[in-house]
Amino acid sequence: MSGGCVTSWGWPSSEYAMADTDETARTSTDRARRVLRAQLVALTDRMHTESDVLNVRVAAGDFVDAAQGMEQEELARLTASRLAQHARRVEIALSRVSDGQYGICSECRGVIPPKRLVAVPDATTCVACQDHLEHRPAGPRSA
Repeated sequence: MSGGCVTSWGWPSSEYAMADTDETARTSTDRARRVLRAQLVALTDRMHTESDVLNVRVAAGDFVDAAQGMEQEELARLTASRLAQHARRVEIALSRVSDGQYGICSECRGVIPPKRLVAVPDATTCVACQDHLEHRPAGPRSA
């Protein structure tokens, strides 16, 4: 080995840094996969709970009972729809983990900050791109 720093194990420090970076990335990826899978299980459980609410029929009663039953069914449908959308985003994030694209913004190809991924594990965009997407003027609608 010519020049450069060497670790106490005999590896050049640059190789040690790369190995350490690879290990950190692997650990981070494994952690992301575990978090996303746990989220998917929790979402699936909640979707089953909401579907149970939808399957419960309110016994015939007065108008108020019927209205409350309909309201409860509608809220359960909305909740189930939101849960299904969230589950789909988590599935996409798991796919991105498998493809090596997790943590990379799908818009600008930059790195999604780790703090954002902790807060929103299924994020596919960095904060700047997400802000841009949310504030983009609506384009012409096709008929």
